Amino acid sequence: MKTLITMATGAVLFASLNTMAEEKYQHFASLDAPNTEVALCNLQQFNAKLAALTSKQQLTAEDMVKVHELTYTLENAVIRLQKDLDNIAVELEKVHLASESLDQKTIQASGDKYLNATNLIIAPSSCE
Repeated sequence: MKTLITMATGAVLFASLNTMAEEKYQHFASLDAPNTEVALCNLQQFNAKLAALTSKQQLTAEDMVKVHELTYTLENAVIRLQKDLDNIAVELEKVHLASESLDQKTIQASGDKYLNATNLIIAPSSCE
């Protein structure tokens, strides 16, 4: 019983420290990427800002803080695109397997999902 209480106390302490560490480092507001289009627009806008900073011969401390701030939004966008690409891969695999078994219904349904998702990524986005 004593071991169980010690383990539970350790788990609570670890969770608290982990939460404190996250709060310590996640102190800048960021833009969310709720869908692919927003993620791509955020990448376009924030990549331009990052490029302007990283192309400088010498970065000031203020520049580096700005880079740190930009990365929160960029990370959200990249995470969204990773999820999108995972879903795209699943749909493409469904199309692949359906083509082997001559399953027209799945080829068309998953093919449409795959094409719609990839078109969002490869089509030029109109960011405002």
